[in-house]
Amino acid sequence: MIKDTLTAVKEALKTVPDLRYTAEDWGQLDFFNQPPVRFPCVLLDAEEVRYSDSGRGFQQGEASLTVRVADNRVFNGSFQAPASQAEFAMFDLLQAVYQALQGLSGPGFSPLTRSRCVRARRDDGIREFRMSFDFAFTDADAAKKR
Repeated sequence: MIKDTLTAVKEALKTVPDLRYTAEDWGQLDFFNQPPVRFPCVLLDAEEVRYSDSGRGFQQGEASLTVRVADNRVFNGSFQAPASQAEFAMFDLLQAVYQALQGLSGPGFSPLTRSRCVRARRDDGIREFRMSFDFAFTDADAAKKR
């Protein structure tokens, strides 16, 4: 069920033209001096899933999808430099990701709802925001084996 959601999310993000890399988050931004991604990028993971029983072999799941949006652009930080049109481009990218995902649903999951967006403080020059989208689903796989 979660895999179906992640697959649908990855497909929906293809509509965001500025993204150059979208994948499952397995630590690409965390464990490498030169991350194996193309910027700007989005990394996906279901970090927290809560389950409750809803019948014999059925469970209801409530999940929080973490969408890490990151970019590594070089810019002129001088106060004397004229303002760049790309100065706040990250916020345009965040809005485009939100527009692509808000309300996205599929046969196995409820519409995604953005619940938070937090900037991750980093010391490597990568600018990263973590957006959370909540959704629910029903897992009936345990009922199939009976």
